[in-house]
Amino acid sequence: MRKILSLVILISFFSCKNSEKENNLNQKETELNQKENQLESKTKKIEVKEQILKLNTEVQNNIIHCDNKKFTIKIDNLKNGDIRYISWNKPKTISDEPNLILYDGKVERQGTGGGYHYVFKSGEWSYIIENNLMGETAESMGIFLKLLNNGKQQLYSKMTDLTTEKDFDLKSYSRKNLIGNWWTPHYAVRKIRFNENGTFLFENGDGKNFKGKFEFNDKSVILNFDNGLDKVMTIGGGYDNTSLKLAGDGENFVKERKE
Repeated sequence: MRKILSLVILISFFSCKNSEKENNLNQKETELNQKENQLESKTKKIEVKEQILKLNTEVQNNIIHCDNKKFTIKIDNLKNGDIRYISWNKPKTISDEPNLILYDGKVERQGTGGGYHYVFKSGEWSYIIENNLMGETAESMGIFLKLLNNGKQQLYSKMTDLTTEKDFDLKSYSRKNLIGNWWTPHYAVRKIRFNENGTFLFENGDGKNFKGKFEFNDKSVILNFDNGLDKVMTIGGGYDNTSLKLAGDGENFVKERKE
């Protein structure tokens, strides 16, 4: 009887030891998995940072930066001359890995002074960012995201403009900056043409045209109308491929850009 009892105690002792070893092994395995996951997470973060850095170094200048409730989108002009579309699904930010990157964008000009559409293709899908500078209502102007599948519209959403306002004003301008056609951004039939001989033609938009001569000095443009009226305006903008602007007396004009 004593031998049987001793054997049972011995078996129980070894059983406890084995169980303890197994628990220790499981714990070590869990700790190892946690360390591997932490290492993978750190590696992933480094890879994402390197990817974002590479994406940023490709950029010559940002054209559009916008968002809505679902997406943040940037359209960039790249150093190689390409146009790129890059987007993040919210709550991601531009510091995170992008959800979509498209290259080989096409720029479509929408009439004189009417804005630009940036078109990208991915299989059966077309991703279009519209920058509408003109429209019949304020709601129809601005930045819009349009998604097409096989030519059929799947989404049309107005975006919030996040593009950083840059000061592209120059210290001074030349007469050459003024010569050419100027348009009212949201009412293109109201326009001014400045000629090399110092004259201008002002089209009022209601079928009436007014002529006169102009004086140019640094940033100031004085319009001397043949009917005796005078108008003083200021020229600005025009740096880094932005549009030249002419403002004064509550009016704003932009210069027609030659493609």
